[in-house]
Amino acid sequence: MSFKILVVDDASFTRDLIRRTLRKQFPAAEIEDAVNGRKAQKMMEKIQFDMVLCDWEMPEMTGVELLKWCREQPKYKKDSVPFVMITSRGDKSHVVEAVQSGVTDYLGKPFSSEQLINKVLSAAKKHNIEDRLSSQKPRDKNAPGSSTSSLDVLMGAGKAASPVKATKFINPDATAAVIKDVKIPTSVRFEGKQFRCMIVQFSKTEATMFIKSDDIVPQVLGQAVLDLEFGGKVNRLNYYIQSVATTEKKHDSTFLTVILSLIDQDSEKEAFISQLFDSL
Repeated sequence: MSFKILVVDDASFTRDLIRRTLRKQFPAAEIEDAVNGRKAQKMMEKIQFDMVLCDWEMPEMTGVELLKWCREQPKYKKDSVPFVMITSRGDKSHVVEAVQSGVTDYLGKPFSSEQLINKVLSAAKKHNIEDRLSSQKPRDKNAPGSSTSSLDVLMGAGKAASPVKATKFINPDATAAVIKDVKIPTSVRFEGKQFRCMIVQFSKTEATMFIKSDDIVPQVLGQAVLDLEFGGKVNRLNYYIQSVATTEKKHDSTFLTVILSLIDQDSEKEAFISQLFDSL
């Protein structure tokens, strides 16, 4: 019987990223996904999953609400099925709440493919089911006939990138977003490192910023978590990297211009961004 993994996240970009990563590493596993906790709950009542990877902040039912419901079900007890929470909310109170609710492990956004795989393997080992998860060897990405996803290519597939201008992805059918010139100092997290940054352009779906990077160059289509404050509240918002370019006209410049596109499809976060944008 195949190993079944359920991925729960309201952001389609994140669900797709996780599915691609898992399917490449664990080709024998069956990967299903749900857009929120309520949909996941219905699926889990019909199908017995062997592992759950779940976002925290979602409409209708949050990740921690789904976790608590799972641990009340005889077939989803903590010692039966691993539940990994994937979220940008890494403050101590949320970690404690997840642990008390029966979480198996915790993965913060943004995360690399390697970090995701390590968490999945670790959770499987805790339940002695790693043999079922890895019952088939991953395909060799260099073997003839094997396909490498465009997402992996654009993210660099673990190779060091040079700070050169990257292609900007544009939906030709999308209406032009209203963009405001701003100066907002804040912080942004890419995979493995946090940067101070200056947001210089902002819309309800995009943010353009300057960062200084001596070692790590953000990868196009990688993840980013941006801290934004309004009304005394700091919100951690999930974006993907749309483009990266050198700010100065020299190849070895450490100053980069990074454009982010919003991943979150949460009504509360959208309302927060809208209020912030209108105040600028």
